[in-house]
Amino acid sequence: MIGHKLESSLYQPVAAYAHNRGFRRQRSEVQFYEYRIDFYGFSRRQNLTVAIELKLTKWRRAFEQALVYQLCSDLVYIAVPFKTSLRVDPVLLQAHGIGLVAVADNGRCRVIIEAIRSFVVRHDYRSEYINTLKGQKNA
Repeated sequence: MIGHKLESSLYQPVAAYAHNRGFRRQRSEVQFYEYRIDFYGFSRRQNLTVAIELKLTKWRRAFEQALVYQLCSDLVYIAVPFKTSLRVDPVLLQAHGIGLVAVADNGRCRVIIEAIRSFVVRHDYRSEYINTLKGQKNA
């Protein structure tokens, strides 16, 4: 793979990376009000949810969306190509607990900033998404 020309090209590497970190239950394009969370995952072993917003260049837009996703997920990251990650303001992300994943041209992912567990997560939203990932009907 030479570069990332489509946002969707980030999905498989991010999904594989999240799987390796224990987020075995996964879903793409999860509706959250007027937003669509690009990646949502659940780790039963860690009892954690993760939401990841993918963007090729507009990392500030990803950051804005990530702030909203803290309402429905324990951990929230933005994932961008490595070149874009060099332009991201780490102080801004860290101040809000948002993590950063850089995706190399070869598809390898590296966490640049670890997400901090959200203190504004709404457990009703979180539970609904966990149930959806488990294949259960919404409660």
